[in-house]
Amino acid sequence: MKKLLLLTTSFLMFSMASFAQNSIQLNIHHKMENADFEIKEETSNNLGNELDFTLLFYYLSEISIVHDGGTETLIEDLWVLVNAAEATQIDLGEHDITSVEMVKLHVGVDPEHNHLDPASHPASHPLAPKFPSMHWGWDPGYFFVTLAGNGGTDLNQVFELYGLGDPNYFTTEIPLTVEAENNAVIIHVDADYTRALENIDVSAGLIIHSDDGEAAHCVENFRDYVFSEGDGITATVDFSEVNKFEVFPNPTNGFATINLEASKDLNYQVSVTDILGQQVLFFDAVNSNSTIDVQLEKAGFYFVNLIKEGQPVLTKKLISK
Repeated sequence: MKKLLLLTTSFLMFSMASFAQNSIQLNIHHKMENADFEIKEETSNNLGNELDFTLLFYYLSEISIVHDGGTETLIEDLWVLVNAAEATQIDLGEHDITSVEMVKLHVGVDPEHNHLDPASHPASHPLAPKFPSMHWGWDPGYFFVTLAGNGGTDLNQVFELYGLGDPNYFTTEIPLTVEAENNAVIIHVDADYTRALENIDVSAGLIIHSDDGEAAHCVENFRDYVFSEGDGITATVDFSEVNKFEVFPNPTNGFATINLEASKDLNYQVSVTDILGQQVLFFDAVNSNSTIDVQLEKAGFYFVNLIKEGQPVLTKKLISK
């Protein structure tokens, strides 16, 4: 009887471990080659065209996670309108996922929803009417990508590539390796938007709103070149002077301590955000060697971000029970 009870208990413990629910988050880090994406910042594509971006929006649909030895989980009823000028953290919910091998996604809107009336959605919905407009009409549907900027030696040649059309709704596969930690799986993906203009000459200006030509080529470049596994590190801010950035205890019962030690006498900021990316706490003018006590009112999963020059680069995950 004791052996049977021991075996039963072991089986239950194994089953609970095998089917643990983890919070899944997808972070997209917007890049221009090795630098962070910035509006009006000069860069170039593979043809050597000098250029900058004035806007860049695109839709993501039908995101799925390949995990735990090849199982694929589709995140249902999720559409994301990505603005490359803003941080993108996408909550994918809680799932029985512990080890991720690949992310699959589509740039654009799936054919089932691509030709519906945007006004039929609540104003907060990603597919509702937006400014600037992401919809061309019921028949052509939504713009999958709206990308604009300036090209030419003096950056005085305007280009616009607005790609759309069901034939351009491609599957994009991003191989990566991510393991669950503290009841969460945080997936980092880099998006290099100079590669959206791979082999597209914008030196003399170019304006195409279409489902073919260079606009379609741009969407194909999103499929083939733009996305890759990221490390979660923002490139343009140097944090080498930070010797220690820790949060404890973790998990916590709602009370935690943040400890910062740095070799330079600088001021930082610390932001605490929830799984949806909403800021719940903010500390300004944090000294180089500081201890901060925080209280979290709700149980859940949080990110503690160390900020310098307006950019969160060093991030710690925190679980509050």
